Amino acid sequence: MDYSKKNSIYSKRSSGFFFSPFGVSIDPMEHLILINFEKDPDELYNTFELQQAFNNSGKKRFLVIAYRNDGATDVFHQAHFPFASQANILNDADFIERPLENVKFEINEDLLNVFFSFLDKNGRNIKVNVLEERRKNNKPFFLLAPVGVISKNPISLPVYSLYGMSFTKQKYTSIEIEIDNKKHRPDTFPLPIDCSKNYFTRYSADTFNVDWNKQYNGPLFPVKPIKNEAEANGITYELFDNDGHYEIKRMVSIKNNHKIIFELSPPMPDIACLSDTVQFNGHFIITTDNSSGNIQGEYSLNKMENEIDMQILPNHGWVPNEKRWILKLLFIIVKVFREWPKTYVWNAKIRMDSEGPPIMDSNWGRI
Repeated sequence: MDYSKKNSIYSKRSSGFFFSPFGVSIDPMEHLILINFEKDPDELYNTFELQQAFNNSGKKRFLVIAYRNDGATDVFHQAHFPFASQANILNDADFIERPLENVKFEINEDLLNVFFSFLDKNGRNIKVNVLEERRKNNKPFFLLAPVGVISKNPISLPVYSLYGMSFTKQKYTSIEIEIDNKKHRPDTFPLPIDCSKNYFTRYSADTFNVDWNKQYNGPLFPVKPIKNEAEANGITYELFDNDGHYEIKRMVSIKNNHKIIFELSPPMPDIACLSDTVQFNGHFIITTDNSSGNIQGEYSLNKMENEIDMQILPNHGWVPNEKRWILKLLFIIVKVFREWPKTYVWNAKIRMDSEGPPIMDSNWGRI
């Protein structure tokens, strides 16, 4: 629509508040490593993923996701692990508590040292050890983790950012995978990253995982701006004042040294003051700090009398902005890195009530 005519979409004056249909949730995970052995799989498993997080008490906790050959997952975790969206991102996940004693997940300038062991649900002993030396030669990169590609029934859009991502170099790395006293060979990676042969084992010591717009059924609460800015539920809003109507143009959430930014163009209208019949379309961009890429898509808003239908469609996918030619080639060849957000869609119905707050029923799906 013509942005200069946006005043025509309103039928009443603003009360000085606005309502936001948006929400974020930030995962406490900080370290991640994936060890694939799909070319030499076990009778049950083909990949292990070790996660490290800190719980509310500041204690380090570990979790191992064992990816099964049948597409399901077994999740072995310590007590009091601070779960985020693992149950919804993974398919047919079975959660099993294990002590996971003697786990190592050490990353510094010189080496990567990872070790974990546990009994699977069939009582088999599993041990994994990864040791990479001479890490000073590594040139890490940024990756939007394609975790959402396997989710059949998502409850959010997982914007999981992996900073300092690296593949393990074959020349300087030893990887031992042992299941029930049988050793398995780790998968190798076909492209020579940084002029070196690599294993497909990859890791990040700096993860920033955000779930956007988790499914929700309930009231929306009014937010009072101050000088075209507002804060609510971990989000800082930057607003456009359209003749007294506060419209959402930018949202920022921060944790530790990272932030995620959502930009809407044109800004999303003041839903409480819309006329009875309104159709509105816009674009959005999601970026994280210092990241080489963004997620892009479209949003729409249609009001008919007292009901608003909203949709978010990340139909441009992840758009990488990587300068190194080998990584550009990687993202071209392995299309899943760029394509998976395109299959997500968020739909919401917002019922306006003159005697109470708006009520929203929202969910994500796959297309």
